[in-house]
Amino acid sequence: MKNNLRMLGLALCMLPMCLRAGTGQDLNPTYQPAQGQNTRSAEPLPASTIIPVRLNSTLRSDKTRSGVAVTATVMQDVPLGRGETLRRGSKVTGHVVDAITSGKGSDEARITVQFDQVRLGNRTVPITTNLRAVASPHEVLEASPQPSSSEATDYEVEIGGDQISYAEGGPVIVGSQVVGIYTSHGVLANVDQDLGTPCSVTIDSHAQPQAFWLFSVNACGSYGFGDLKILRSGRTKTGEVTLASNRKAVKVDKGSAMLLRVVGSGA
Repeated sequence: MKNNLRMLGLALCMLPMCLRAGTGQDLNPTYQPAQGQNTRSAEPLPASTIIPVRLNSTLRSDKTRSGVAVTATVMQDVPLGRGETLRRGSKVTGHVVDAITSGKGSDEARITVQFDQVRLGNRTVPITTNLRAVASPHEVLEASPQPSSSEATDYEVEIGGDQISYAEGGPVIVGSQVVGIYTSHGVLANVDQDLGTPCSVTIDSHAQPQAFWLFSVNACGSYGFGDLKILRSGRTKTGEVTLASNRKAVKVDKGSAMLLRVVGSGA
């Protein structure tokens, strides 16, 4: 009986190896999604969590091929509730789904990307996200805090709106309404997603704080890229985001900022 049990256990251990061998998958693919065994114990990121990131490389529809990995760095601590935090410096990873240059079957250049995993501590968590806003490196620089002087007012106008942030620990204001506070790494606002419109939010002092970094809470769309537009924001099961331009090629430079919103997470 013991020998039978031992043989059964060995067969079960060998089964996953046989299955992998039978698929004929490339042992060194360009991009590899998160594996389930690394994520079972990971707590998912709550839906509607805002993740501000900065691209680690340039995206170009005329030079970036399908399947190439895309990485971005989280720029501000992101509260997740339950005492957990997605730390600043964490990596969000995805890949290029498709890239089209204008004149080759399309009147406009397009590039489609998908962010689908995030490093949470020592765990890799699969996620589905959509894109609220994207901003050029110049817009990021303009919204970044500058050293104060006797001739400068100690406030910043955030990307995508009339939002004013007053120094570290000071209030973040839209119009006459306080929406949050400014931390050492960016805006932390108490807002809820308004499901009636893609990007608008409602101010709620009891809501889970959201990290907007240098973006306004009402930021929506493209900033600093001329005619670049978000053709598809990723509001699908796969979270595919398509950026389009009437120019020959779509170019989103390294250092550009994105405001991602979690649709779902977990294995």
